[in-house]
Amino acid sequence: MLELRNVTMSYEHDGTSSRVLDDVSLQLQQGEVVLLCGESGCGKTSVLSLINGVARYFFQAHVSGDVLLDGEVITHDEAYDIAQRIGSVFQNPKSQFFTLDVQSELAFGCENLGLEPAEIEKRLVAVEREFNMKNLGERSLVQLSGGEKQKIACAAVAAMEPQVLLLDEPSSNLDVGAIEELRRTVQRWKKQGKTILIAEHRLYYLADVIDRAIYMKGGRISSELTRDEFCALGDEDLHLMGLRSTRSAPEANDAGRDNDAGRDGEDELVMESFSFRYPGMSRPALNIDRLAVPKGRVIGIVGKNGAGKTTLVRSLAGLEHRAKGVLRCGEKVYDKPKKLLGHSYLVMQDVNHQLFGESVDSDIFIGSKRLSRHRVGDITEVLTTLNLMDKRERHPMSLSGGERQRVAIASALVSGRDILVFDEPTSGLDYRHMERVARQLEGLADQGITVFVVTHDVELLAQCCDFLLLIEEGGVGMARRCDTGVLGETMELLKE
Repeated sequence: MLELRNVTMSYEHDGTSSRVLDDVSLQLQQGEVVLLCGESGCGKTSVLSLINGVARYFFQAHVSGDVLLDGEVITHDEAYDIAQRIGSVFQNPKSQFFTLDVQSELAFGCENLGLEPAEIEKRLVAVEREFNMKNLGERSLVQLSGGEKQKIACAAVAAMEPQVLLLDEPSSNLDVGAIEELRRTVQRWKKQGKTILIAEHRLYYLADVIDRAIYMKGGRISSELTRDEFCALGDEDLHLMGLRSTRSAPEANDAGRDNDAGRDGEDELVMESFSFRYPGMSRPALNIDRLAVPKGRVIGIVGKNGAGKTTLVRSLAGLEHRAKGVLRCGEKVYDKPKKLLGHSYLVMQDVNHQLFGESVDSDIFIGSKRLSRHRVGDITEVLTTLNLMDKRERHPMSLSGGERQRVAIASALVSGRDILVFDEPTSGLDYRHMERVARQLEGLADQGITVFVVTHDVELLAQCCDFLLLIEEGGVGMARRCDTGVLGETMELLKE
């Protein structure tokens, strides 16, 4: 049994103490699957980092109260002792990688447990089959998509066979098919008697898996619900709590704006001969002969992990100097990556790569060459909408994953670029912040800005997407106006 008794936890920042957990007590029985849910910043990740020791040993958190495993107090145990019994999958999978290739990463944890080579090999074969990784074994971790990295992180922890598993937003970078695999994996772990605590915003795939749901607010446990009680909550109730839907196929906003734009060539963005090949790869990661999308609209880009979605948007943003192709926008022609850099802005899937400032305010100015200091009103409006006003003097690295995501989005919103590209902009965001991002994206499109959104977030697509691209093996599998029927059809294709 895993137990927290009257735990309070705080961090010191610039001489000020910030309490993140306040008198938290909970129990998890062996073999139980428990969901931790709540709005961004409510304390979900803090609970996990307390249990696995990360909060104390890496962030010097001040803790009162006790963490117990099978009746033994482990509050102040060494992190490496805890890791032998409790496995963790973090929100950013790269933060737990220690090697350069998939095989080495899968073996790393087992090697540190002192297992015999034959036992390690046996476990690797098992997890490769369990996680459907037959085509990933020899790959470099650097070349993997965000979803593939998340899959490797889960598999590496599973190979260590811990007693307790802590999962922090495990579906945040996974496609629809991979989420279904994750659901089956959690079910298998449950049948094996593992105790599983999952902090998650995306709820639909867990509805028939969890035993209980714990709703957190302001660093405290606000309520506990059985699975039946939780699943009985309607979308309206969930949204009032700041939670996502438990339905897998939300209805699209079919009314939307006029989606007939784009029939006239002057209202189109046209990509011609777009291609990109990674060094050493036999086939191109991107190969699009011609693609026309409506200008001044929200363009959703979906596809399985590794299909080429991120490569496409990085090429659109001018960040891949080896990319080839021409982008036409009316009379404007961009035939080199450097030309695109001044007209487009990319919010990366891993926003830690683009947060450089000492404060939220400074980060926004760093990323916005066209932003002058007198446009304080623009910044204030964006920060207010994204619920970041009280964070503007904070260092970005002191924020939660969802808050950092919103800082990067804020930088894009005030950048003044003609084309904005977002790679998983709502990863790690709760319902309220996802909805705010959707409204911001719609507002940008209403201003004539073309917005590309790579996402696995069906709820975001339903909220604001006008046009949908399905990317398959570096090419375009489908390009259609987005409505409820098209969205549902596409999601079913991605499950295959």
